[in-house]
Amino acid sequence: MEKQKLPIEKEANMLYYLIHQRGKVMKGDTRANMYEIYNYFKGDRDASICSCLDRDTAKKVDGFIDSYSWSDDTRFSPRFAEVFPHLAVVKEELELEPEISSQPIDMDEVLKNMIKTTIPPEDMDKLVAKPVPVKPVKRVRKTTKKK
Repeated sequence: MEKQKLPIEKEANMLYYLIHQRGKVMKGDTRANMYEIYNYFKGDRDASICSCLDRDTAKKVDGFIDSYSWSDDTRFSPRFAEVFPHLAVVKEELELEPEISSQPIDMDEVLKNMIKTTIPPEDMDKLVAKPVPVKPVKRVRKTTKKK
């Protein structure tokens, strides 16, 4: 199933809900906004429905928002970075180009240097697994007296 893309105004409404209304008591504008976001993805409920479905609707709205793929315009915004710091894109990160090496890398040499720098030779003996003696366990049968 192809992911749904929403206009920037609806994405801004979802961000507003996340920042100001998520986790609050579902009354008034908070409830109306939650059902508005729910209708972006499914159209079978609205704010006129019984309040007994509010908890289920809030969980579904959270699931819709968590699985939504945000547009680049929204991901660049500082408000988005407040809510989703792990998903936010900083413009400076995009402008940096990765350095490309033109010289070949000898992986054997790199691995040897890593082993030398991470494990000192005197500690190499400690890394070898040694046998551990195990004592046999005596099994004792418990008996009960019959009366």
